[in-house]
Amino acid sequence: MRHIRKTLTISLHALAMTSGLAIASIAMAESLDVKGHHEGLNIAFYSYRPNAYLNGSGELVGTDPETIRAVLDDMGLKIATIVDTDWGNLVPGLNVGRFDIVAAGMYVTPERCKQVAFSEPYLGFTQALALPKGNPNSLQTIEDVARKQLKVAVIAGSAQVGYAADAGVQDTNVMQVPDTTTGLAALRAGRVDAIYVDTPGIRALVEAVPEHDLEMTKPFDTIKGKVVMPHGAFAFRLADAEFVKAFNIALKARLASSKHIEMLKRNGLSADELPRFSTETLCSGK
Repeated sequence: MRHIRKTLTISLHALAMTSGLAIASIAMAESLDVKGHHEGLNIAFYSYRPNAYLNGSGELVGTDPETIRAVLDDMGLKIATIVDTDWGNLVPGLNVGRFDIVAAGMYVTPERCKQVAFSEPYLGFTQALALPKGNPNSLQTIEDVARKQLKVAVIAGSAQVGYAADAGVQDTNVMQVPDTTTGLAALRAGRVDAIYVDTPGIRALVEAVPEHDLEMTKPFDTIKGKVVMPHGAFAFRLADAEFVKAFNIALKARLASSKHIEMLKRNGLSADELPRFSTETLCSGK
């Protein structure tokens, strides 16, 4: 009997745990369409100009919040919260249900496509370097950094980490930083020789520093002959793939509008930053 009672107790405990997980799964599985029409969706962004930043009036603007607000509004959906999040917490937070959508210009890569469901891209970026005024090391591309065995700052977890490796930059010469402000401090302190992010990010950084002591290289889109033009998209949980299909219809209509081009220009971009490849192509790695 003791064995039976013990087995029964364990079984009931396991059932309770399973039921709890099932309830959590049901909550996570709530349709984003339903949630967006009622309490609203939770959006995560990463503070990085021109993607998302506070303007002079303290309003959150940039390509990511302005685009997601417009698309969800076109779909008749509401936003409950929109929160600044460390880059490394975006995907984990999305997949445990803390956020419903990541609006952070996240690059579509084959590896990330296994973790999240991407929308169609809304941005396509070339690459550039930020350098001290006068370009003392005569750098033009990330390959020059590798060839001269210099040091470069990149955003931690960004695609540029891999691109630097592809160019031949040694791991010990790559400083991963949380943001361009930290990268700028490292550059001015002489701990790195360049900052490497996408062209809009470099352009915004160079234009924003009041000291006017930086310059940028000419944008480049190849590394050792391979085209490198990362595309940013909104990220959703894999389970929300059906919602993403409807979202993409509204997104494509927005990208084709004059309002979207005007928004890009307000944030220092142009039609040149519109996407050129589909998510399917980018996920395939071809």
